[in-house]
Amino acid sequence: MSNDIDQLRLDRRRVMQATAAAAGALLLPATSFAEDAPRKGGTLRVAMPYNPGSVDPMTGRNLTDFNVLYGVFDALVDFEPLTLELKPGLAKSWKFEDLKTLVLELQDGVTFHDGSPFNADAVKFNLDRYKNDPRSNVKSDLSSVESVEVNAPNRVTIHLNKPNVGLPVILTNRVGLMVSPKAIQEKGPNVDRNPVGTGPFKFVSWQDNDSFVLARNDNYWKPGLPYLDGLNMRIISELNTVARTVTAGECDVALNLQPQQKIVADRASGVVTKVFPSLVPYLAFINYGRPPLDNLQVRQALNYAINRDEINKVAALGLGQPSDTILSKAHWACDPATVNYYTYDPAKAKKLLADAGHPDGIEIETIGWADQTAMQRQEIIISQLAKVGIRVKLTPLSPQQAVQAFMIDKKGAMFISPSSPFADPSQFYENLFGKDALRNPGRVELPGFRELLDATMDTPDQNARKAAFAKLQRFTVENALSLVQFIAPAIGVMSAKVQNYKDGLPATPKFTEVWLSA
Repeated sequence: MSNDIDQLRLDRRRVMQATAAAAGALLLPATSFAEDAPRKGGTLRVAMPYNPGSVDPMTGRNLTDFNVLYGVFDALVDFEPLTLELKPGLAKSWKFEDLKTLVLELQDGVTFHDGSPFNADAVKFNLDRYKNDPRSNVKSDLSSVESVEVNAPNRVTIHLNKPNVGLPVILTNRVGLMVSPKAIQEKGPNVDRNPVGTGPFKFVSWQDNDSFVLARNDNYWKPGLPYLDGLNMRIISELNTVARTVTAGECDVALNLQPQQKIVADRASGVVTKVFPSLVPYLAFINYGRPPLDNLQVRQALNYAINRDEINKVAALGLGQPSDTILSKAHWACDPATVNYYTYDPAKAKKLLADAGHPDGIEIETIGWADQTAMQRQEIIISQLAKVGIRVKLTPLSPQQAVQAFMIDKKGAMFISPSSPFADPSQFYENLFGKDALRNPGRVELPGFRELLDATMDTPDQNARKAAFAKLQRFTVENALSLVQFIAPAIGVMSAKVQNYKDGLPATPKFTEVWLSA
């Protein structure tokens, strides 16, 4: 078994080297990340288009929640944003004693923002809560965890019910973010709106659809960090207005933009546009537990009916990566063989519909986003589907309302939206297609899926994992479990004063080491 664990460590290094190379190949030209020596002080003014659903990692649902989450909370395991290389977080080290036993050694002397201690008891409390709380949206992330054992104040052992070599990567995400147990016990569900972590910034206030304010954590456990005094985050629903706050000098950074805003910003003086590769797929989630999308031929017809190159050219201005699968080519686990499995073939789509018993076409109740850019993208998709007899009945909502409607309230058969990516590919597949996954509202898991997913987690050998992911990717593509259009870039617009800003493959920026030049 020790040889297996040694292989796991070696393969993890190889994975990160390969991912770094892929990320570098996709990175588009931008100005240098750090032009001056780090400078302390100043409040970063941030504009972002989406109001979080919750700032409790357990109950939040949207990728853009991380704009706040990574400011307030630290994860057990940290990562380099442009390469996904793992590095110490609240766990200063970790190791697999065997493939079903993961041991974490924790940082000493860390406290939560409310003054309570971070220790092994806090880790057990959080992991147990994420796994068992009835309100948890992240239970599937810890489905392989059997129990959490406290061995010492700074040592935790996680016992697994099956191998999961991707667990350290999973602990960089929501289930790795540590919330103050004291705050949870005192605030109950109100912790959704009053986050207390160990992170570089403390929560000050949240005005729905208006603003977030975070202040520097003067007792932060990483010496000298953060550089900023705080973050003032404006929530503005219209993307063009978000970008204009920077070009007009009202904000320093605009997040979560689309290529259309990049073109406008490129023409402005005194601002910098940065385009990063990301793992974010733009797709339509499918409820394949209800008619008519419980029929494989109908789902395949959807995939043959859309012209991904046209969608990418018009909606993403050619900056995206047309794809049939949820994984970007930048990801080591992506198999190029099925990235373009579905060619644009309206005749084949019509035949599949007829074979499925719908010669006159079908109507699909669909949830979408209501902002102008999303509506333009959705109109392209709706127009393409209409050509083969698929009539989309669209209900446009705000992102948080749309997630609530489709994933929680089970409304609609399809949801056109980007998806939150996950650094570990097994977690990504679990969160989209697992039986208990939030993003699988039908709660249907196709026969064969679980065995293929488990095979990606039960070996430390990288070549074997890659082969297992290729089989899983083919399974989800052939069964048309989603309607992927393209993998999007991450785009930010900022003042030239903003230094060391790094968006990354998960499209979840961190501000711990950002500073403002004089």
